[in-house]
Amino acid sequence: MKISKEDIKCARKLSGNLDTDQERSMFEISLMLEDSLREKHEDYKRIWDCYPSPSLPLQKEKNAKRIFKGISAEKEKPNFFKDNYKLLLPIAAVLLVGLFLFMGYPSSDSRYTNHIITAEGERTRVNLPDGSQVTVNSGSELKYPETFSEEDREVWISGEAYFDIKKDEGRPFRVKSDGFTVQVLGTKFNINERGNKKAVSLESGEVQVTLKDSGDRIRLDPKEKLVWNIATGEVVKRNFDVSKTTAWKDNILLLDNLTLREALGPINQFYGTEFVIADSLTANKKISGAFEDQDLDRFIETMEFIADVKIIPLSPREFSITPNHED
Repeated sequence: MKISKEDIKCARKLSGNLDTDQERSMFEISLMLEDSLREKHEDYKRIWDCYPSPSLPLQKEKNAKRIFKGISAEKEKPNFFKDNYKLLLPIAAVLLVGLFLFMGYPSSDSRYTNHIITAEGERTRVNLPDGSQVTVNSGSELKYPETFSEEDREVWISGEAYFDIKKDEGRPFRVKSDGFTVQVLGTKFNINERGNKKAVSLESGEVQVTLKDSGDRIRLDPKEKLVWNIATGEVVKRNFDVSKTTAWKDNILLLDNLTLREALGPINQFYGTEFVIADSLTANKKISGAFEDQDLDRFIETMEFIADVKIIPLSPREFSITPNHED
C-alpha cells in the first residue's frame, strides 16, 4: 500500500501534533463528541506510529485502505467545531476544567461512610472505630468513617452531641461542623451548634476551637465554655455547670427555675414535641425539676402536678398547656 505525503500529514495531525493549543483543545472536544472522527484518529495514529516501517501488519494495512478509500470518496464537509473554534473555546475550557475537578477531587463527605440521624425525642450512643464514644442528642446528625486514617481522626456533627474521646498522641481528633472545628487528643466535651448561638463546653482535657468565618483559634480549659453568636459575631468564654449542660446525655431533662415559656425549648427538643401555652399567666409560671428516664406520658403527669397546669393533647406530638381550673 502506498502512503502519500498528505496521508502522513493527516496522520501526524490526528496523532496529536496539533499546531496550537486552541486547535488541540477543539480537536479533543471533537473526539469526545464524534464517534467517526475518533475512529479515524485511532487508525491514523496507527499509521503514524508505524511509519516509515517498510511493511505494515496486515490488519493495519487493511484498516489504512479502508480509511483512505473513505477519505478519497468523500468531499470535505463543513466542520462546525473548526469554523467556530474561537466561540467554542471558552465553553470547551469550562467543560474540561469541570470534568477535571469532578474526576480529580472527591467530595469532602466521601470519607464519612457512616451517617447517624437521631429522631426527635431520641438519643443515641455511638462507638467510634478508635473506641471513643459519642452520644447524639435528639434531632441531630453524626457522620464518621468506617475506620480512621493513620494520621488523624475526624467526624462531622450537626445539632448537639457529647464526646468522650480516647487519647491517641499520634492522631488528633477533629469534630467538624458548618461553622467551626474542634481539635483534641483525648477529652470529654459537649457541642451544641443549634440555632444562632453555638457552644463548645469542655468537661475535661483540652480542646482548641477554630471559628470558620474569622479563623480565630481559642483554647479551652476544663469547665470552660465557648459561646458565639453567628448573627452578631459576639464570642464569649466563661465557666459553666457540667451537670446542667450535659444532663441530657444521661436521659435527664433538667429545668432549673425557668418560666414555662423559657422551658418550652428544652422540653420540645428533649421529647420531640410541640408544647404551646394558652395564656401569659401560665407562661410566666416557674418550674424546676430533673426529669430522669421519664417517657412523655409520665413527664406530662409530673409537670401537671408540680406546675399546677392542665395539658391537653391536640395531636399525638402536640399539646396545649392551660391553667388548671380545679380547686
